[in-house]
This record gives sequence, structure tokens and C-alpha cells, in this order.
Amino acid sequence: MSPDPSADRPIDLLILGGGSAGSAAAAEAVKLGAKRVVMVNDGELGGLCILRGCMPTKSLLHTSDLLHELSAAEELGVEAVRPGLDVPAMRERKRRLVERFKRAKVSSIEGGGYELIDGRARFEGPDRVLVQGPGGKQSLSAKAYLIATGSEQSRPPIPGLAEVDVWTSDEALEVDTAPASLTIAGAGAIGLEFATFFSALGTEVTVVNRSALLNAGEEPELSAAMKTAMEHLGIRVLAPAGLEILEGGSGGFVCRVTQGEQVHELRTEKFLLATGRTPKLDGLGLEQAGVRVEHGRPVLDASLRTSNPKVFAAGDAAGHRLLLHTGNAQGRHIARGLARHGAGEPPLPFEDRVPLAVTFTHPPYAEAGLRAKQAAAKGHDVLTATKDWANQGRGIVMNSHPGGGFVRLIADRKDGRLLGAQILGPRADELIHVVGALLWNGTTVHEMLEMPWYHPTLAEGLLEMAREISRGVVSA
Repeated sequence: MSPDPSADRPIDLLILGGGSAGSAAAAEAVKLGAKRVVMVNDGELGGLCILRGCMPTKSLLHTSDLLHELSAAEELGVEAVRPGLDVPAMRERKRRLVERFKRAKVSSIEGGGYELIDGRARFEGPDRVLVQGPGGKQSLSAKAYLIATGSEQSRPPIPGLAEVDVWTSDEALEVDTAPASLTIAGAGAIGLEFATFFSALGTEVTVVNRSALLNAGEEPELSAAMKTAMEHLGIRVLAPAGLEILEGGSGGFVCRVTQGEQVHELRTEKFLLATGRTPKLDGLGLEQAGVRVEHGRPVLDASLRTSNPKVFAAGDAAGHRLLLHTGNAQGRHIARGLARHGAGEPPLPFEDRVPLAVTFTHPPYAEAGLRAKQAAAKGHDVLTATKDWANQGRGIVMNSHPGGGFVRLIADRKDGRLLGAQILGPRADELIHVVGALLWNGTTVHEMLEMPWYHPTLAEGLLEMAREISRGVVSA
């Protein structure tokens, strides 16, 4: 919604998609002096995170966290009766918050200094896009294009899946009653967070995953710790395991789960498909644009450029680390790259300098930087230190149970420089940003020992691990 909607000016950047990555790119391009930026969005504005992802799930999880805490209140000397739950009221609160976040997002887009077109975009060729919307059809060309169309639920080849009607996260967000039992296929962030949520509501939850939890096949202790945390909530975890849906309908589902020589037959009221998301690329005419797609993702170079030198991809549509902060960073990087190109400078590669990931379970799991085996594969001589929260001062008073959470720090033996961390336990989702800041600045464990750390805090756990690692560092 530009102050000057004239269609005869050349378009510097044409963005397909109105979510976070696209709006971040548009705002950055305008800030850097682009004369005309156009965003084409099909459907509701706001993006997956606000409408059907991060924010609505965290609204529900805030309720379930309270229920989980109250279930352990007696251990802390609090006489609490199992509280009742008004599921429709919880759902309505979630809807109100989503509308609030959506209004704020739409307002920022509408005041962003770029044009917004309501319509469906499709490439007609390598340098032209056809937009069809309520106002009719128009054909547009631009100096550069950005695919930021988001993602959709993936549907893996689970035997029997095509014949039954299952939940996705969209349906799970709109429950008005808690099912008696729920089987979840997938143990990524979506699967584990919904497992946490529904277990608090009293649902009997089973999680089935084809690989180890946390994708930690090479570091089984991480998977084991998360499994222990889930089982502490009463969640049954079958992973790694094969899954087959034998039947499904209004009466529920029957599933067969295979673990080595063991075969389990599950009967469940509801079935949630949480096997990840894949770039939403259908109907974009990428073949006509000369954009190569492999394994459901656009083929990108280091600067996020596709096989068509005028077309880029960012966010979920790029298929790499489907996280909001990564998508935003990619969108801004592309806008900066276009500004560099306009100034005659070469493009720079996109660097995910400090990878962050959080799973908002109860307790949450978070990681930053590299895992130990990843660091070793990159040539580092690795030192690690791990501590159970049940043996750490503040963790003890916060009622952490043995085996239910830990903090791990990873550093290079040569100079003590931090390489990464994993945290499972209370406030891990916030603590991980302490590590992220240290990694961003190239901090060593020796420098950590010089910093002030307030006592008694969970953050002190990082200091304790730094002290342990420092004893094994070659050069102080």
C-alpha cells in the first residue's frame, strides 16, 4: 500500500508471500533505498507463526505449563486440588491473542512503504509474474523476485495415511474438548509441544517417531533425556519406530507400531500428523521461471539465489531451518544483497552464524551453536561438561527431578572458545540466549570465569560448566 501506487514505475523487488521472511525483506529493501517494492499475498495476512504456529501454540502451552506446575504443587508444600479447565475459554483466549498479534503485523506491513497486492502469483516465464486477485489479472516484471510463500504440512509415506482423515496442527489448535487418547506421528517441535499440551489436559498421549528424539541418533544421551522428561509427564514415547495406520474413522484409529522385534497395536481416539513441514511451492510456475526444485526445495546458492539469477528464496519456502528468526535474517540478507548488487558489489553468502533452536516442552529444550559430534566433524578438539539440574543449586530448589534435565557446554580444547550448548530444563528457552550472545562474540570459557554471575540462578550452571571445561584447555 504505497503512497504512490503508479504501475508504470519499475519494480526493484517483487515478493511472493506476505509472511515474516517476505515482510522482513520488503522493510529492509525500503530502508536501503529501493524505489518500488511490491508484495503479493494470497489469503490472510500475518504468516504462519502468528496465525497457526508460534503464537497460538505458545498461548495454549502457557495454560498447559500452569497445569503441569499445579500437578506437582503438593511436592512444594502447596495444597492444590486438581483444577478444572474450560477448554473453550482457553481456545477463545488464544484466538483473541492471535487477532492482536495479527493486527500489529498487518499494521506494520501496511505502513512499511511498499505496495501490497491481494492475489495469487504465478511465474509466466523467467522474468514475469501473473497476479490474479479480486481486482482482476495483471502481469508484472521486476529487477528481482523473492519466493517467500511459506510451508505446508508434509505427508510422509506412512502406510494407511492416505485413506484416513487425521489432525494436523491446524485442527489441534482448535479443539473444544480434550480427546481421551491421542497418537502423534512425529517428535519434532510440533509433535513434542502438542504432546506436552494434551498430556496436561488429561489426554493419554503416545508419540511415535521414526528416528531418535531431537534428531539425536549420534548422541543418544540427548534423546534419552528428552524421553525421560516426556515420560515424567505421563507421555508414552515409541522411538525410533515404524508406524502403520490400520483403520480410522469416527470411532477412532487403530495403529501398528514396530520397534525392532516388538509390535504394538494402539487404539486411539485422535491421530495427529506432526511430521514436519515442507516448502509451499505448488502453483508458482517455478518450472516456467527456470527455478530448479529438488526434494521439494528450491536449489539455492550460498547467497540464497535460485537457478534463475533474478529469483531468490527465504523463510520456510527456502526449506532450510524453518524458524522465524532464520527466515527474517534470510529476507534481510537478500535485500542487502540486492543493494550491494546495485552498488556494483558482489553478493555475500548467507551465514547462520549462531544456530538456535527451541522446543517448548515442559521443561523446554534449547540448543545453540554446535553439538559435540557436529563440532568434532568440523575438526574441533572438543571438550564438554554436563550437569543434571537436579544437582545444581537453583535447579534443586526449583524441584528438578533426576534425569529430567541438564545443561551441557561445548568448547574447543585448544583455546577454550565456546562452540555450543544444549539445555533441557526450566527456562531453557530463555537461558539459551545467554549462550547465543557468548557464541556471537566468540567468548572463551576463561572469559566466562571473569564475568559476574548472580547467585543463586540457573545461569550459574553455565559458569559451573565453564569452570570444569577450563581445567582441560591447552592454552589459558
